[in-house]
Amino acid sequence: MIDKRGKPCKPLTMRIELEKLVRMLDDELSVGSFQDVSNNGLQIANSGTVTRVLAGVDASMSLLDEAARCGADCVICHHGLSWGDSLKRITGLNHRLVSFAIRNNIAVYAAHLPLDAHPVYGNNAQICKALGLLRPQPAFEYHGQKIGFMANFQKPLPLETFCGRVRKKVNADIKLLAFGKRTVKSAGVVSGGAADMTDQAAELGADVYLTGEPSLQGYNLAEHLAVNVIFAGHYATEKFGVRALADLISRRFRIPAGFADFNIAY
Repeated sequence: MIDKRGKPCKPLTMRIELEKLVRMLDDELSVGSFQDVSNNGLQIANSGTVTRVLAGVDASMSLLDEAARCGADCVICHHGLSWGDSLKRITGLNHRLVSFAIRNNIAVYAAHLPLDAHPVYGNNAQICKALGLLRPQPAFEYHGQKIGFMANFQKPLPLETFCGRVRKKVNADIKLLAFGKRTVKSAGVVSGGAADMTDQAAELGADVYLTGEPSLQGYNLAEHLAVNVIFAGHYATEKFGVRALADLISRRFRIPAGFADFNIAY
């Protein structure tokens, strides 16, 4: 195989140790430094080696089915299977998911808040990059940790132009609460279900606040505080981090690593 410069590419390594992959992700994402309801890191092991990785937003049966179909023996997700003591009893849906993963030799690795907050591979940093926002700075406190970013455009642009970028780069179906300025210079970004952080966006001086899931609380805060808010979908705003991790793994370890997009509308 020849690369873009006309030089032979290094052949893909066929397998790596699961422990090596987990150690790299744990270190890169600093999973041990986050207080999170998600039990971040390796949640289910496999036989000990990885030949193919499949990333997805949720550790759902759809993702596990797709992993088994394409021969992936490790899935990496934002919303894992183990939350607090949720696996205290392996019954019902828990049994279906866990037993399927074990039966098909699929390891499950989850990164929740660490993947929101990461300055390079995180959901919010990747959204800032996709939208052309410059110099993102950690912001938006959640349980004592900054999980989002404030960033700026080089020059102010009309609010509707910004909305157009969001529709193109994040999700075509957005909800706009236009309670603030008609031009945008600064933006706050927190993926997922962070409508309740609209007050922080106002305090930080954001001209627009981009998050995922709409809520009545978010609406009321936006109206009362005169802040523009864009809801671009919980799922749509949280595809960025796991997709970036898949690319990182492919580059770092030379094993196939892809992203499964189920285009969920919520």
